[in-house]
Amino acid sequence: MDVLSRAVMCFCLMGWMTLGWSNAAQYTSVTMKSNIDKLKVHYKISKDQLFNGNPVFPKDTFEDSERRVLMSVVLDVYLSIFSQMLNQTGDQEVRDSLNYVKGKIQHLQKQYFLGRIPELRTHLQNLWAVKTSDTTVQGKALSELVTIYEKASKLALKIHLKKDNRRKRRQAQRLKSSIM
Repeated sequence: MDVLSRAVMCFCLMGWMTLGWSNAAQYTSVTMKSNIDKLKVHYKISKDQLFNGNPVFPKDTFEDSERRVLMSVVLDVYLSIFSQMLNQTGDQEVRDSLNYVKGKIQHLQKQYFLGRIPELRTHLQNLWAVKTSDTTVQGKALSELVTIYEKASKLALKIHLKKDNRRKRRQAQRLKSSIM
């Protein structure tokens, strides 16, 4: 490979890496990053602990509607973590950074994600606690099944239609771009 080819390849690789990295953090302000960096320095853990293969929040493979609920819960966990950190520190600079970051997360959660997390959590806990071996519960569940099945089918159809509409829009865009 000649020098020019290597230079072009290197330039393309640098551009790809730069675009990829810039898109990853395009929503996080400089002030937010600065406060997070301060907190990372204060709460420093070893690389072995950091990269032990067990992330606190593993990557998900859910649909957007499921991700919305999941992200709301993740943000709620962060708020709980920051509350604990605030209770455990006396350092005013750390407290300021924690309050700033916590405020931004609260705003994000309130504006764009489910604000009814406590209600949702309670509802899910109640569902998981249902005594499925109880004959009274089994009878009640059977009497409610038609209503629940109708709701679930309606929701499934709505999700399917939304996916189908997205697919049709993508096909129309491809057709339009191939014609031009």
